[in-house]
Formats: sequence, structure tokens, C-alpha cells
Amino acid sequence: MDPAKLKSNFEEQISKTETQIKELEDSLKKATEYKIKLLGGLETLGLLDQEEAPPVADAPASVDPS
Repeated sequence: MDPAKLKSNFEEQISKTETQIKELEDSLKKATEYKIKLLGGLETLGLLDQEEAPPVADAPASVDPS
């Protein structure tokens, strides 16, 4: 392969690779945002579970002195 064709081939590969990197970065950003939403959902469920739990008595049970 002559140097001009080789250079052209490399430039084409670089262009394709840059496009792939951009697409992968976009996918990673979307996946990260989705993970954050899922974590928020888990946090919300945890808060709802706390609201539904019966209240815990703060005072200790009385002790019979006999």
C-alpha cells in the first residue's frame, strides 16, 4: 500500500473511531442518568417503608419493683 492510501485509510479509521467514542459516551451518560433515577426510586421506597412502620416507643418498659 502506498503512503497516501495508508494515510487516507488511517484518517478514515480515526474518524470512525471518534464517531464510535461519541456514541459510547452518549450511551454511558444515558445509563448513568438511568442509574440515578433507579437509586432515587429505591430511596423513595425506603422513605415510604419508614412512614408505614409502627412507631417505636422512646421510653423503656416499666419495671415491676416487687
